[in-house]
Amino acid sequence: MKMIKSVLAAATLAAASCAMAADFDEQTIRLAHTAATSHAHHQAAELFAKGVAERTGNKVKVEVYAAGELGDQPTLAEQITMSSLDMAVVSLGNLATYSKKLSAMTAPFLFSSYDHAHKAIDSYVMDWMNEGLKSHDALALSMFDYGFRQTTTKGIVVNSAADLKGVKIRVPPSPGLLAAFNAVGANTQSIAYSELYSSLKQGVVDGQENPVFTILADSLFETQDQLALTNHYFDCQALLINKTLFDGMSDDLKTILREEAVKAQNLTRELISGGEAKVIEELKAKGMNVTTPDRKSFVDMMAPAYKKIGELAGEQEMKALLEAVEKAK
Repeated sequence: MKMIKSVLAAATLAAASCAMAADFDEQTIRLAHTAATSHAHHQAAELFAKGVAERTGNKVKVEVYAAGELGDQPTLAEQITMSSLDMAVVSLGNLATYSKKLSAMTAPFLFSSYDHAHKAIDSYVMDWMNEGLKSHDALALSMFDYGFRQTTTKGIVVNSAADLKGVKIRVPPSPGLLAAFNAVGANTQSIAYSELYSSLKQGVVDGQENPVFTILADSLFETQDQLALTNHYFDCQALLINKTLFDGMSDDLKTILREEAVKAQNLTRELISGGEAKVIEELKAKGMNVTTPDRKSFVDMMAPAYKKIGELAGEQEMKALLEAVEKAK
């Protein structure tokens, strides 16, 4: 009798699965990102693809293009807005090109911890961001952690903001990051990331800033011997989908994509925040001296940076974000 019940139960589940799969039209969604295949973002993208396939009976397939195969982030963002790409992982700094208020999220020292950042993102940032992106045919389904950005140098120990005065440091073209390092008197340099390793090795610049995962994965520790845990900027990237594509999907498929996107987001939160301490220990083992600079010495110098970012984002949008960030503490 038990065997008969088991067979009947299995048959019922199989029938339900077939019925579920029959509800979806066959289609392929192309998802691109710029992270290496060893990075948490790729693992999250693969998890998303697996979940969507399983829940649609393999009717909806997500093809993942990693490591910039389809272009850099500005290119991916543009492709999303032009309906020439289905999905992509793009930083808020790059999305500020389309919605200027997103420049506010590039402000330094917004968040005191991963938990603080996650609360603000879940309670305010996602809806606020999508409101600004909808006129550009883009929708964020979730937000991937990239990690707090840290500062590395060669031969320059950083214990306070004053230690960075005059230091030649490579900073990406992000309004907030540039404004932050300019505020402490650093000599900011614009160098393409593809040229960063060689520039550090040749002494073109004294330092750079990135999450520890990037410092380890891209072997930047080979050119730098100092790691300052400045935690100056919480870097996160949106999992975007073309809005016209999404709006044309069935409600059931929309629900699946949203839920699987959050699962993928949560994987990045687990891997990034949970793995950071281990990566720091690995960098120590590779010869890096690690310091924890005085946070207040930096924050006290950020007024010019916030003024600049407020002008870019709009004073009211900047104020609204800061209020949400404070509420999330």
